[in-house]
Amino acid sequence: MKNVADPSGPQQPLVPPGYVLLQQNPAGHGGGESAELFDWALIGSYAMFALHSIRRHKLFFLLVWIGIVACSLGLMVSLPKTYHVQTTLQAQRNQVMPALSNPTRAIPMDADAPTRLATETVQRYDNLVALIQQTDLISRWPLHRAPLARLKDVLRRILFKPPTHEDQIDNFVYYLREKLWVSTGDGTVTIGIYFPDGDLAYRLVDGAMQNFLEARHAADVSSIAEAITILEGRGKEAQQALEASLQQLQALRDEQQARGGKRARKSAAEARAQAPVDQEVSRLQVSAQSKRRAIADLEEFRRRRVTELQTRLQEQRAIFSENHPAVLDIQQSLEAVRQESPQVAALKRELAPLEVELKKRGVADQAGAEVGRSTPLVIQAEIDPREDEDPQIAYAKEQVRFALANYNSFHDRIEGARLELDSARAAFKYRYTIIHPAQRPRLPIKPKPKLVLAASLIAGLALALLSTTVIDLRSRKLLENWQVERALKLPLIGEVRST
Repeated sequence: MKNVADPSGPQQPLVPPGYVLLQQNPAGHGGGESAELFDWALIGSYAMFALHSIRRHKLFFLLVWIGIVACSLGLMVSLPKTYHVQTTLQAQRNQVMPALSNPTRAIPMDADAPTRLATETVQRYDNLVALIQQTDLISRWPLHRAPLARLKDVLRRILFKPPTHEDQIDNFVYYLREKLWVSTGDGTVTIGIYFPDGDLAYRLVDGAMQNFLEARHAADVSSIAEAITILEGRGKEAQQALEASLQQLQALRDEQQARGGKRARKSAAEARAQAPVDQEVSRLQVSAQSKRRAIADLEEFRRRRVTELQTRLQEQRAIFSENHPAVLDIQQSLEAVRQESPQVAALKRELAPLEVELKKRGVADQAGAEVGRSTPLVIQAEIDPREDEDPQIAYAKEQVRFALANYNSFHDRIEGARLELDSARAAFKYRYTIIHPAQRPRLPIKPKPKLVLAASLIAGLALALLSTTVIDLRSRKLLENWQVERALKLPLIGEVRST
């Protein structure tokens, strides 16, 4: 009896004897509605394939991994590093000077701001040039250069003409303007730098801070000293006008006494009669004296700063050894302070042509004298009751009273300016306080060794794993069981290993 297939049931193919029927569409490989978006089984198979590739290429994996780590460390050593140094000053408004200033003078609210024009003061061209000279930047720059940077310098010297000294200064000024930054806050001034040399970065920031303090001292104190010199010059002119009025009055009195048959007496003012003074010479003397006074004031400020640093150095030496970083930092600050500041150098350059012009005019050097210093006048004269009857004498007396009032007015203004100068000098050290001094950096901020080492280990591991995987894929060999099943679309029954 023959087996007849049920036409209502599924049709089964005829299978020859000795063969096994394999399912062509096993579960998990179909494209039905229940199929997932990602074939996670296949993804897991490829992941295991990549991991097994390490076992098949152990030596190559280690070489790639170690090579990546070594190259990263080599680049970290060869490339330039970046160090960060900064210092912060606390600046307060001067509460003494506004009280002594003229109340009728209109002063803007920010005219006395201690942080005003801080960036322009630090990054001024002559200030940066002086900073380059103070730190000896041109000669110290090649000492701690990175290997790749030194190679670039060698190639530049071979390919291009070496720059002159002036070109080097201009290049470093432009470079410092890019690296040296100034930030002003609510009563604070922060000066910082990002630089490839930690020692030079510390010296540059410390020198910039010292130059900023001297610039503010010149603006706050030396300007008052210069105003005093100008007032003293005007006071001398007022004194000469007073003496001229006294001489005219005495001449009229002598003439009246001669008409009355009395012997004329010479007054003290006439005995002190001076030859007319050239106004241009007087102006040159006042200008030269104002420059000398400003230079002396700045040098006195620098001497006080040197004394403070020497005291701190002795205190640190009593605690630490000579090679301690705190002692070395104070020694470098002391060395920088002892050098001439850019403000003093600029004043000396302005003073030199004035002294030359005074010598040409035959004026003796008065560097140690106070030009225009007001001195009290002694007026001695006999008073005749008949003087009021002469209108010329009465007019001369009015001229003397006016000249005397003018002279006293200048004298009072000079004394007030001197009081203001003394107050400004005393208040300056309290007006600017270093709340965060510059410190020598210990490690660069870029690149960071720990971060570079961790990144190189992870990147080397990933690249080594990718390299061994690519080698197995490009070999076009069936190395895993799932590759056989996927290529033949047949399940693997067994595996025979060769001995």
